[in-house]
Amino acid sequence: MITGYEGVTHVVHISTNASKGCAECDQLIYGRHLDWAINHYIENNGYRLLHIGTETGRDDDGNLLHSTVAVLGK
Repeated sequence: MITGYEGVTHVVHISTNASKGCAECDQLIYGRHLDWAINHYIENNGYRLLHIGTETGRDDDGNLLHSTVAVLGK
């Protein structure tokens, strides 16, 4: 059975709740611009989108924190 994950050896996780450097080129990835971040990985680094969804956690004060996340791989 062939899946969308066939051949994937490296995975990155990006979130609207965090900013960090690109795993490939150190370009700063702003999570609040998730669309730009996803396109950056796809167009500049050859990744493909594996999953997009929501994530719930808690902030430092214990309040619920909701974010949108994307998982990309190549």
